[in-house]
Amino acid sequence: MNHPPPPLRSFSTNSSQLSLNFNKTSSSKDHLFYSCEILKRKLSKIPNLQPFLDQAFFQAEQLSEQQALSLAQEQNKIENKFSDLNNDLNRLSIQSTNSSSSNTLNKTSTSSSIATSHLLTFTAGILPANISVDPATQLWKLFQMGAPLCIIFNYIYQDYQIPIISSDDLRICKKSVYDFLIAVKTYLKFDDEKMFTISNVFNDSCQDLIKIIQVVNRLLINKKELESDSETELIGNIKITDERSKVFREIIETERKYVSDLDLLLNYRNELIDAEILSSEQIDQLFPNINEIIDFQKRFLNALECNINVPFKYSRIGSAFIHASLGPFKAYEPWTTGQLTAIALIQKEFQNLKKSSSLIDPGFELQSFILKPIQRLCKYPLLLKELIKTTSQIEQDENYSTFNELLIARNSMKEVANQVNEAQRRSENVENFNLLVGRVNNWRGFNLKDQGELLLHGKVLVKDSESEKEYIAYLFEKIIFFFIEIDNLQNQIDSNKNKLKFSRKKSTSSSNSNSSTNLNDLNKINKTSPLELKGRVYISEIYNISSPSLLGYTLIISWSGKKESGSFTLKYRTEETRNQWENLLRNLKTIEMNEVMNKKVRNSNSSNDSNIYDYTGNGSNNGDVKNSGSRHHSSSSTLSMMKNVTRVKSGDLSSTSRLSSSSSSTTPSSSNNIIPPSQFEITVKIIYNSIELKDELIVFSLIQFNELYSKISNKIVNSNLITDDILINKLRYKDEDGDFVVMDSNDDWNLAIDMLQELNLKELTLWIS
Repeated sequence: MNHPPPPLRSFSTNSSQLSLNFNKTSSSKDHLFYSCEILKRKLSKIPNLQPFLDQAFFQAEQLSEQQALSLAQEQNKIENKFSDLNNDLNRLSIQSTNSSSSNTLNKTSTSSSIATSHLLTFTAGILPANISVDPATQLWKLFQMGAPLCIIFNYIYQDYQIPIISSDDLRICKKSVYDFLIAVKTYLKFDDEKMFTISNVFNDSCQDLIKIIQVVNRLLINKKELESDSETELIGNIKITDERSKVFREIIETERKYVSDLDLLLNYRNELIDAEILSSEQIDQLFPNINEIIDFQKRFLNALECNINVPFKYSRIGSAFIHASLGPFKAYEPWTTGQLTAIALIQKEFQNLKKSSSLIDPGFELQSFILKPIQRLCKYPLLLKELIKTTSQIEQDENYSTFNELLIARNSMKEVANQVNEAQRRSENVENFNLLVGRVNNWRGFNLKDQGELLLHGKVLVKDSESEKEYIAYLFEKIIFFFIEIDNLQNQIDSNKNKLKFSRKKSTSSSNSNSSTNLNDLNKINKTSPLELKGRVYISEIYNISSPSLLGYTLIISWSGKKESGSFTLKYRTEETRNQWENLLRNLKTIEMNEVMNKKVRNSNSSNDSNIYDYTGNGSNNGDVKNSGSRHHSSSSTLSMMKNVTRVKSGDLSSTSRLSSSSSSTTPSSSNNIIPPSQFEITVKIIYNSIELKDELIVFSLIQFNELYSKISNKIVNSNLITDDILINKLRYKDEDGDFVVMDSNDDWNLAIDMLQELNLKELTLWIS
């Protein structure tokens, strides 16, 4: 599942500047491959420089071969580990009774990040078979010789000549670079701030290489005799020969735009640093490890550019993605986990950001730029899917290894997207855990520290043969807690709605509202209503998980405690949510069985009885599952705090644990004063920039606006209909008079709910732009 990005908040925005940044195109001339290829051709025309170019070519070729060998070995290790893991899981998998869902364990990272030593060139992955070196790596090795820089200066400036010393000695090479720098500053009057340093030459950073290229290009700017022929205009242009080439062009063009956006973001960051208004810690929160991300993305783009117009049988497009997935894309993890913090900081420091730089508007635009990296990562699997889809069957059959590499690349990028989602989920769950602690007054003896990590939470219907009741379920590694919500904030919400009912109606032209006002309106509403603990189920007591296809989005959980057993049905709003819960529960049981097996192997040398580990989900075997680990025991084994639960003897699995709709009598005096919320399902149709999404969104009326925004963003990001960069500026709906109303807070959402109730409607269309 692709994780939704955090919601954007409204700010006063310079829409023309915003549109300029987002609609600005990025051509091949703006990037490393083109600039290096053009400069290399110019340098080849300078007398006495060709031998050095040949030597640099040889050195770059050696590095490319070493990188290819290193990556091939690493890729084989990863594939073998995944293969072994799958074999183990097949033996220890939890089988579902009448289940239609997959029950394999989600693959986690099986190897540490690829070290930077695997990235020996300025190109990610392995070069196409018909290309020996990339132009960036060749120029990098050329400049490190030192002498070529001196030859360039002597060609430009005749009145003073630097001695040319060709040597493999690093000290002599550095001395030649030093002589070049002194000569340029002395005779050509270049400013220090526009020059590179000796360290820049011998570093392996893309930014350092670009700085050197800019200085050399400035030296050669008036040498018309070095201008290349008309063929240079074709560098980076993709010849459209079939549908696959069209998809590849889209990959290249969108990647160029993405790298340009990262460059803009880096320049914006540098302006914030120069302004000295925000602290260094705050800037790091906004742009964690952005230099590392940009450096690899330039190499990644360079790899894609090297594959332009290369015959399919020679191409190594998939290799670049595989390389990225094996380690470098892990640089995005801090960016992923810090998104919520970054957006909160933008909201808090809006005025200071506006004072510090005008390069990017600190409203919707900056937040959209912050979300771009994760959106791009989640887009890669879809782009690769289209590339695979448009590869003809003949090409697949004749070039199996090349096509298979694309398949591996797609799976690898899907895994990266899953890891991004997992990292973001963990980050959000830390916040959700802290909120949960404050929402529950009486934990009835349970210690949350003993229950493992919070994995999932959400509303779920618990159903028996007669009725069903809604609970808020929190899934931990060792237990599931069930709560009911005590909505004692309803009066406050109603009061806020009444105050704003006639003042919050806005036309399209009012989208540029003041940011601080919008934030204050949002923060006035307490989103953490109290919870009352009503029941629990230990993971170790669950012995069967089934998801009958004929019963909607449900899970039937069968459990067996020390004295009792039973089962109950969990009903979810969507198939996606049901699958997420099911997969996590099955993973937890698989891990539990692995731990039992490992403990058994350690304690006994003769234990080969696999029957106690193979989880078949057969109801008759419920008595074989034993409870393990110390934990809190209540008066009954499961769901003990839910009133009127029917107890079933061990072995009798035909009955279902029943949950009474009556509330707990723990606090009878307070429960009489609680106003139960009226909640109903709403079908939300989404129209993004005149494109209507096929899949509708089903939400409950009591959903918070930020959660609604996240779900909408997720729908748009994962839609196959949307191929352009995504910028969400505003949400609008039509009121009963047919006028557009902007929605950007809980108050606006509640007004829309009031309108639906008055009109007796359960469907709402949102226009996103």
